[in-house]
Amino acid sequence: MEQEVNQHTILQAILELSKQMQDIKSDLQQQIEAVEKRLEVKIEAVEKRLEVKIEAVEKRLEVKIDAVEKRLEGKLDAVEQMLEEKNEALEKILDKVEQNLSRKIDLVDAKFDILSSDLITTKAEVSMLKPVK
Repeated sequence: MEQEVNQHTILQAILELSKQMQDIKSDLQQQIEAVEKRLEVKIEAVEKRLEVKIEAVEKRLEVKIDAVEKRLEGKLDAVEQMLEEKNEALEKILDKVEQNLSRKIDLVDAKFDILSSDLITTKAEVSMLKPVK
């Protein structure tokens, strides 16, 4: 009978331990789920903070990019205007050079006309003098 009590007591103890293990298992699962939920909440909060920070950085970068773009456009406009002014000045200089060249060409033409005329006169005189020899 003592052996039956011992077996019964051992079985009872095994059942009790099994129940305790199941309770511990269930408690651990609940704790794990609670930790998972807290982690999910913290992760979501971190994601939201990061999104807000990223949006703020994007806005600051957009403002800075716009400012740089405006400065560069201003500089480009200034360079373009300067080039236009220099181009106009060069065109005026070229017009003056063209006018001077035109006057000089006209002067050279006039000189050739005079030389031609003098040459023709001289040839005519030489030609008239040849038969006299």
